Amino acid sequence: MMVQPFVVNTIRSLFTKQQSAPTFQILSDLHLEVCSQYYTFLIAPVAPYLILAGDIGRLIDYEDYLAFLAKQTAQFERVFLVLGNHEFYHFSRTSALEQARRLENEAALNDKLVLCHQKRWDIELGDSQTTILGCTLWSKIDDGAREAVQARLKDLEKIDNWSIDDHNAAHISDLTWLFNEVTNIQNQNKSRAEGEPEKKILVITHHAPTIVGTSSPKNSNNPWGSVFATELLGNSSTNWVDVKVWVFGHTHFTTDMEKNGVRVLSNQRGYVIPGSQGKKDEEIEEMAFDPKRVFSI
Repeated sequence: MMVQPFVVNTIRSLFTKQQSAPTFQILSDLHLEVCSQYYTFLIAPVAPYLILAGDIGRLIDYEDYLAFLAKQTAQFERVFLVLGNHEFYHFSRTSALEQARRLENEAALNDKLVLCHQKRWDIELGDSQTTILGCTLWSKIDDGAREAVQARLKDLEKIDNWSIDDHNAAHISDLTWLFNEVTNIQNQNKSRAEGEPEKKILVITHHAPTIVGTSSPKNSNNPWGSVFATELLGNSSTNWVDVKVWVFGHTHFTTDMEKNGVRVLSNQRGYVIPGSQGKKDEEIEEMAFDPKRVFSI
């Protein structure tokens, strides 16, 4: 369905009028590959920027995935896409990244898609300066969990030529890039001229940056838990000062909490079969998936 230009312009004017800080609408783990929901799942825009924090679908479903993104770039100022593990299914990591970069260059998306694969993006809005840092941030699988993970992790079957060692190597690559970028911005903030606004950092990853509170409590003792999260925010040797918000996905658990000065949030749909009531994981109302969930920095 075509979105009429005057409707889009009206929405944008409402979003940008007298706005002093960027507002983001966040969703992840839509899993549109389930019963092919790429054309039927709708997002009503309530913010100018859309964050899709991974597991939106599979890149193997390229044309369907593109059609879904085209609907979003038609109604949002910018769409920030982080790749989840499911995006890579039925491809090698290298081939999947090639497909993702192809998406970013599609004319139908009007240069509005930002592929957050070790990507920095700056937004200046009035006196507000926000830097977005995005990557998948594959987790660090613990050595003691290798046997359990090998028996259970579908990524090892679904991603071509993928192993636990590959997973951990990707973690090191993402984390090294992310920490270096954060450090560079911290140094810029320290040396900024008098009166120059501080850069606020928004991190977007698929895997979770801390363990407690990012997954359902019923999963807290799972031996394969390191597949989903790595303890970064509770690590005293790592300095995340200036990171204001960290958005994640992957755990199918929606949350909004603070960890060592960082607001950690997710808005995860999970596997939903059309016509079903969706998951009811004993969620309290404010922690349920909400396609209109927004936040500002």
